[in-house]
Amino acid sequence: MKSDQAPRTHLCAVGVVAKVFGVKGEVKVHSYSRSPEEFEELDSVLVGKSEKSVVEMAIEHVTTRGNDIYLKFQDVSDRNASESLIGHFLFVEEAKRKRLGSGEFFVDDIIGVTVFNLHKKRLGVLIDVVQYGAQDMYIVKTSGGDVMVPAVRSIVREVDVQKRAMTIDPPEGLFDGEAA
Repeated sequence: MKSDQAPRTHLCAVGVVAKVFGVKGEVKVHSYSRSPEEFEELDSVLVGKSEKSVVEMAIEHVTTRGNDIYLKFQDVSDRNASESLIGHFLFVEEAKRKRLGSGEFFVDDIIGVTVFNLHKKRLGVLIDVVQYGAQDMYIVKTSGGDVMVPAVRSIVREVDVQKRAMTIDPPEGLFDGEAA
């Protein structure tokens, strides 16, 4: 591990350490957009609780078990060391970020967008994306509490990353009367 104090371009979160696997320092990664093959293309990632406190860590190897991605970092050799990484984000510089197709976006691009219904009524702010089996769920903070919105095309009609806005067509009752 080496401390990374040099100024950097914008960093992009590509995943988070979810849990430890085994006793030799391997960790399970919740990937925001990268496939195992794309992690294999990286020599290292920046690891930290935020962009401001990252440490560059060399990737020793990448493995998969089913749909899960596991990383082994070079300087992490036991379970205790890997446990300290749980909850830490994996960052890459923007230049190393995966290129997306038209209409695709990264999770960190949509956190904080304002969510509107089809009638342009503000419903809340997207604060998190949670992965469930069938599809992702967007967590929208409203004046009445958090609402889970399925991330499916029939509901999420438009995402404008530049304008920081998302337009949805929520099912009746999803926003407890807040949706028009």
